[in-house]
Formats: sequence, structure tokens, C-alpha cells
Amino acid sequence: MKIVAFIAGIQIFMSSILFGGLESQLIYYPINQEVKNIWVDIEEKIQDTYFYSRDGVKLNAWYVKAKTNKPTIIYCHGQGENISLWQNVLKFLADKGYGVFMLEYRGHGRSEGCPFESGLYVDLESAIKYLETYEKVPQENIVLWGRSLGGAIVVDVASRNQVKAVILESTFTNIREEALHLTRNGTLENKLGFWRGTSSFFVKIFPMTQKFATDTKIHKIKVPLLIGASVHDTTVPVDMSRKLGELNDSAELFISDTGSHHENDWFFEEVLEFLEKLEKINITICKKSGNYL
Repeated sequence: MKIVAFIAGIQIFMSSILFGGLESQLIYYPINQEVKNIWVDIEEKIQDTYFYSRDGVKLNAWYVKAKTNKPTIIYCHGQGENISLWQNVLKFLADKGYGVFMLEYRGHGRSEGCPFESGLYVDLESAIKYLETYEKVPQENIVLWGRSLGGAIVVDVASRNQVKAVILESTFTNIREEALHLTRNGTLENKLGFWRGTSSFFVKIFPMTQKFATDTKIHKIKVPLLIGASVHDTTVPVDMSRKLGELNDSAELFISDTGSHHENDWFFEEVLEFLEKLEKINITICKKSGNYL
């Protein structure tokens, strides 16, 4: 009888994951953080923009136009966050003359809808299309910057679209490995109630409908790629960034001995050097072709 009860318990647990939405709750928690007002002081105007995804979901973004010839960076935040939490990124890039498009995924911040993996990919592709169509920013002059979960979204889209470059900040290899890490260090344990004592076991075996498999896609990125991580990151272990770097031969890997997962100014100087290097390459190409900027 004990065996039967145990098997029944597993079946109930699996059903709650697949049909009760527990999987999504564990991946996207918490998505109800307060959206803060714009507090950064920058020279250019910040446009509070609304647009529609390809499948009709109304999305929000903060947009700052680039100065002449500068690329535009689409910033994709992590799970459970919203764009207002990373205004330091907006100021850092805008003060250097770069265009900034802070994307708010469906189900986050002031965007409508509910988050799910393929929907988040659609949101980023729709943001690229919006910039191309309405702001006349060519895809070849767009840089994708993703942190944590946002990095997984960026890698998927960049593996299928030709953008200018890709920046990954504290990005995991895939959602299962990340969930295993979080159950082992106790972050997810309190979310799993009765099952918390055996949570790692179930994370290993249950069929996940959402993969976020960065490690199987990153080799397809053929544009300049910068990967950054902090050794003090307890949310996404630094070894995941090292592994991603090994999976793309042209990737630049930066490991910081300062900072953590919940701050990112440790990455700013490296990002700036990376972006400036891209611009120098473009200037060289234009001079060789006889087109001077």
C-alpha cells in the first residue's frame, strides 16, 4: 500500500506541475514586483512605449533613441523582474549615446498576457520588428543584452536572427540545471511545500514543458558575443557561464571577482569596451568600402 500511495503521490505531483501551472509558477516567480517611476536623469528623452507582439499581446518598453551611427541595445531582464529595476543600465548606455530599448515581457510590469517560453521569444522578435518598422533601426544595428532568464531568451532569438552582437549577463545553461541548482541551495525549497525534501529528485525526473536550453543553441550565434558572470553569484553559478563560453568558439568570457546576481555595475566597463570595439570594426569596414561615417 505504501508503494501504491507513493506512486499515486508522484502522479498527483506530476499532474500539478503539467496541468496546474506549478512549473510556470516556479520559473516566473514573482512577477508582481512594483513598477517604479523613471528616476534616471539623462539628456535624451525616455519614451514610455507600447506596442503589440506578433500574437497580439500588448507590451510595454522604455525607449531612448540612439545618437548618430550608434547601435541600439535591447535589454532583456531576468525572471520576476521588470524594466524599472534596471534604470542604471538605461543611464549607463544612454549617457554614452547608445540607443536603449528596455523590453517588458508579457506578464511582467505593465505588459499584458501571461509568460511562457515561446511567448517570450515572440516578444523579443516583435521588439526587433518594432524598432525596424517604426523607428527605422536596422536589425544589423541592434545589440541584444540579456541577463539571467533574459539571456536564454536572447540566445534563442540570436540563434535564428542576424543582429549586430550579443551580450549575456549571469545566464544559465538550461532551466532544468538552473532549477536543480536552486533546489540544492534552498532557493526553491519553500515554494514546493510538502515536496521540498525531495525537490531535487523531482526536478531531475519530471517532464518539463519549458526548456530555455541556452546550451544547445549558443553555438549557432555567429556574431560577436560577450558573456559575463560574477564569482559571487549564488543564483546562477559562474560555472554555467564558463560552460556557455566553451560552447561558442568566438565568445569572449569575462569573470568578475566583484558583484553578485542582483547587481550588474561590475559588468559595465567590460560591456563598454565590447561595444566600442564593435564600433571600431564598423568604422574600419566603412573606410575600406569608401563610405566614411
